[in-house]
Amino acid sequence: MSMVTSRKGSSPGEDAEAPGLRERNKQEKLERIREAARELFQEKGFAETTTREIAQRAGVGTGTLFLYARTKEELLMLVLAERVEAVQEERFRTLPREAPLLEQLLHVFEGFFSFYAKEPGLARTFIRELLFLEPGPAGERMQLERTFAARLAELVVAARERGEVAPEVDLEVAGFNLFSLYITTLIAWLSGALGPGESWRPMLERTLALQLRGFGPGADTSPRKKRRQS
Repeated sequence: MSMVTSRKGSSPGEDAEAPGLRERNKQEKLERIREAARELFQEKGFAETTTREIAQRAGVGTGTLFLYARTKEELLMLVLAERVEAVQEERFRTLPREAPLLEQLLHVFEGFFSFYAKEPGLARTFIRELLFLEPGPAGERMQLERTFAARLAELVVAARERGEVAPEVDLEVAGFNLFSLYITTLIAWLSGALGPGESWRPMLERTLALQLRGFGPGADTSPRKKRRQS
């Protein structure tokens, strides 16, 4: 008889399966929390929803909830960040590859404006939290703007190859500038600063067109030293 005994009730493959089972349970809890938060934010609004209510609807303890998100704002990130990433993927996947850079940018941005228009209240809170998320592991995961700006810079690379953009344009700065124009227009639109019922498109198209003139062949894109005043 073997002197090696197994734990009571365990089967030969149980120990090997345990990590996978734990990961599935963790993922299932995350999905329940995300869905509960989404439902409550829609039903009651972000401000009126409590973390206790989200935990109760998700069927988890508040301690477990805080393992996934430390604050209600991080819960909002869990709800919307994944959907925002899906919009980004869809917009770049359906990009008109041979179109001018301005048309490509408007195609990308249109997807986000359409998405945020469905729930402007949540969108306002989400954008605020996205831009001012506290440093830390969660913040590093949720820095969607960095990835977005990098993908915008890739569009500038392709436009440069087509001869639309000057070779010396700083690609990192270009991506940052394009993202900045988008986000400032989005904030103005969500806050009503563009005017009641005013479309985002005319303003964004004008600001992008002005920026792209600075990217164009023959434009002086090199930094200049400030001239001494006589």
